[in-house]
Amino acid sequence: MTAEYFKTREISQKIFGIIEDLPDTAIERFLEASFSETEITKYNIGEITGISGERSNSLIALFTDPSLDKNIIKSMFMASLEARKKFMDNDNQIEIVWTGPVEIDAGVRNTKPVIEEMLKSARPSEKITFVDYSVTANAKSIIDELHMCLERGVKVDMIVDDNEKNWRELRKCFSEKSLASPKIYTRKGKNSKYYKVHAKVILIEDREMLVSSANLTYLGTLINFELGLLVKGPVVKRMRILINKMISDGYFTEDDPHA
Repeated sequence: MTAEYFKTREISQKIFGIIEDLPDTAIERFLEASFSETEITKYNIGEITGISGERSNSLIALFTDPSLDKNIIKSMFMASLEARKKFMDNDNQIEIVWTGPVEIDAGVRNTKPVIEEMLKSARPSEKITFVDYSVTANAKSIIDELHMCLERGVKVDMIVDDNEKNWRELRKCFSEKSLASPKIYTRKGKNSKYYKVHAKVILIEDREMLVSSANLTYLGTLINFELGLLVKGPVVKRMRILINKMISDGYFTEDDPHA
């Protein structure tokens, strides 16, 4: 294989590496601007694409590199976007999950057993990520299942709202003497006290996620009327990238409930 081949492959990997970290809307807006011959600079790229920080810097550096053919870059962005959309449309599996009256049989699985099944499926090489406004020790069977995950070597990250009730409950759920505990993250930074972590998502690595209205509580998993979607497929990775980006950019920072 020639030196030209390896150079082309290296450039392609670089471009696709940048594309992989971008949401669909950012790629679409970027392409729309580039085809309209709008001048794309570090000063307007955030407004054009809706992204910021390292991702926008990587994108502007790529598009302003004089050694790269702009038409080839645009073609690769278009091909990747089309492939991603086709793949996600065809391959995502979605199932309704709920908490509600046991008398109603609508052929829909309940929140609590679905979460327990997800946790049981997690392997030692995987990571579970919880995003939840409220966590309480009275969701006992789920907390017990989480402990078993930790004991068999599964990594667990929990992103929760920063309030005293959560800290009290987390201290009950995960004793300071526990051999293994999850990493706890909360929203930090400017004005963080005014913006609550209100999302409810459970991710098992890149393969499965539950997006639900239910908190990780007895009421949320057994009593209240809650609705959610269990999703398997490529879109799960997009959610993980988004949450990991919130951590890496410092919007969520690790905290200690026992401090």
